[in-house]
Amino acid sequence: MAEGATNPVLQVIDIPLLEDKKYPSDLLTFNQLGWRAYYHCHPPSRAGHHRFEGEHGHFHIFVRLNKAFNEEEEWSHLVALAMDGLGQPLGWFTVNHWVTGEKWQSAKYLNKYLDSIPYDELKETRLVEIWLLSLLALSRKTVNNVLYERDIKLEKLQKKDPELDVKQSRDIYLLSEKSISLMDLLTKNQINTL
Repeated sequence: MAEGATNPVLQVIDIPLLEDKKYPSDLLTFNQLGWRAYYHCHPPSRAGHHRFEGEHGHFHIFVRLNKAFNEEEEWSHLVALAMDGLGQPLGWFTVNHWVTGEKWQSAKYLNKYLDSIPYDELKETRLVEIWLLSLLALSRKTVNNVLYERDIKLEKLQKKDPELDVKQSRDIYLLSEKSISLMDLLTKNQINTL
């Protein structure tokens, strides 16, 4: 992407950029391998939905829960990735169920997807899709922790107010987050492979 003077965000958005629109219009489908994602950004009036300082927008990443690719497929939100205005990653975060409305799964269940990223089958996929899955692999431990923190927070909130359906409370958007540095991830990975 650097050689082409582009970045993951520029790979998917249209100009002019429309707030709250999902990019790309046909979504990222990872060659129908059981993953999908989209990028979007929120208007300034919903600044509370920006989780990181300098956030331009974020990718929402989903995993397919069943193997058959058809209209009845079920998806679960895995994690979101905040991006800055230069198209660089800022951090991973999770959102409440009402935000994405997918089939909810526990952290323990979702973490198995981080160990089965389909690299060998990515030949015909978009560069941004390979980049997203590679960043997930580099951040596996962080994403794992963010998912478990999500479940712990939900459990605490539910115990605090048993009458409330916490997953559907519009007052609860963010559940967990962790900043990342791409250079730190690359450096750490390089050291671990030496």
